[in-house]
Amino acid sequence: MSTTGAGETIRIVIVDDHEVVALGLKALLSEEIDFDVVGTATTVAKAQAVVTEMEPHVVLVDYRLPDGSGIDVVSALRATPEPPGVVMVTAAADKRVLSQALDAGCLGFLSKNADHADLVASVRAAAKGESHFTPDVVRHLSNVRRFEQFDTDELSQRECEVLQLSAIGKSPEEIAAELFLSLHTVRNHIRNSMTKLQAHSKLEAVVKAARLRIITLDDD
Repeated sequence: MSTTGAGETIRIVIVDDHEVVALGLKALLSEEIDFDVVGTATTVAKAQAVVTEMEPHVVLVDYRLPDGSGIDVVSALRATPEPPGVVMVTAAADKRVLSQALDAGCLGFLSKNADHADLVASVRAAAKGESHFTPDVVRHLSNVRRFEQFDTDELSQRECEVLQLSAIGKSPEEIAAELFLSLHTVRNHIRNSMTKLQAHSKLEAVVKAARLRIITLDDD
């Protein structure tokens, strides 16, 4: 996956067939001095061409497109040698679309009325190959996903704390500051939790931990 280094400008492509939405996203993202929107596209076919030409670190993609869906874009990009991180930003923010997006490999999922802070956090996380998600995403998935029973090693207290903070949308950097840990240690706790919970992503680990009552959600 194509990721950014410290201090590097984050190159972004926006894929949305509504010009007003694309311009609005570009304006919001342009407020960040290290963000650079390098291209836009309105269809699945154009998205692949623009990404190939501009080599962005992050792609923001809508779900509904004239010649397919955002899932088609994600699947095509994931098949490339160094795929960008993809965040789905859509008005079709229901549980079915959410599940499809995450299964396809999206690192973030936001509705089009999401907070500016969540949009920025999702882009920054995706640029590093990491996921960022809001508590609503965790709640939705914990309600619709069912997991087979499996044996798992017991999570440590620290691993539980890290997952609990992840469940409310804290980034690894924020968790490190709150728990007085190094960023490296926090990421190790996340990786260890994923291994113990037999999860393929941080989000899946958080959702499994919530369903198994290892952590709690704010509406439990």
